[in-house]
Amino acid sequence: MVNDVIARLEEGSIKSVALFADSMKVPAPPCVIVKPEAGVRSGTRSFRIIVRHAIGKFDALEAYALGELDRLLLGGFDGKSGRRYMMYRSGFGDVAPDPGGNCIYMERIFCAPMPGLAN
Repeated sequence: MVNDVIARLEEGSIKSVALFADSMKVPAPPCVIVKPEAGVRSGTRSFRIIVRHAIGKFDALEAYALGELDRLLLGGFDGKSGRRYMMYRSGFGDVAPDPGGNCIYMERIFCAPMPGLAN
């Protein structure tokens, strides 16, 4: 499922997409980091999508995080694995500076049902 989410995001305007903690080096902005997390409801998995952009690119960051991510992930999409996924909005973190990365970032959280995990 994680690889299908990454592949789907790579179809967007920001081509640099990485899995959180998969490498010690974070890609230079603009980039998207995918962090899988336990779902807030039983039988779900959440995906924290961290979008990083250069300082001064607030409008581009916001347009991608609040618009393009919805078009890429919301509702259903067919993964390269042949499975179909349903993604739903689950929250967001507004624009903040990343002093260590000399950039700004914004987070969106999406969740998806995971068949076989419901209690």
